[in-house]
Amino acid sequence: MNDDNSIKGQPDATGTTTEESELAVKAMTGDTAAFSELAGKYTEPLRLYIQSICANATDAEDICQESLRKAYLSVCQYNPEYQFKTWIFSIARNTAIDHLRRKNSFTTVKLADTDEPSVGEHETENSPEDEMIDDQSYDLFIRSIAALPDRYRRIAELRLLHDYAYQEIADELSMPLNTVRTRIRRAKALLEKMMRK
Repeated sequence: MNDDNSIKGQPDATGTTTEESELAVKAMTGDTAAFSELAGKYTEPLRLYIQSICANATDAEDICQESLRKAYLSVCQYNPEYQFKTWIFSIARNTAIDHLRRKNSFTTVKLADTDEPSVGEHETENSPEDEMIDDQSYDLFIRSIAALPDRYRRIAELRLLHDYAYQEIADELSMPLNTVRTRIRRAKALLEKMMRK
């Protein structure tokens, strides 16, 4: 009698197909061809996922390649009891977040309901109210932005993750400047509520 779970392509209890499990086990023993096959399957899904965190397509491609490199170097640490997809996507998420932190020297994000600083205004030390995000809560911040309604998500990414100026956002999205200002205010208000739950 055939065991349904032994059929290639049939998901096991973890959601990983038998074929994936076999490839992962082979990769763990140093089989580079097996890892290459897994990488080929996940490269595009990983790139699309990373682009939802880091909107810049070039950066997303670099992060994807770096994630695959890290996965290859640490595949011996993969636990076959868990989904391979979850494991490799976790590496990609952490790599993307690390990239954004380095790129923006990002330790805090200001969510105070203020407009852009006036020309000549001096930078001051962040108040406790401004310092809503630190390294420990950065992951929550990323997930909160991803959970925003569609009309606010892209604007929040451009402003809060990529530090676009208001006019740059208006140009990028072909949107009136006043609409950009309004949606950024509303996005910030929603993020404050989400992160204080």
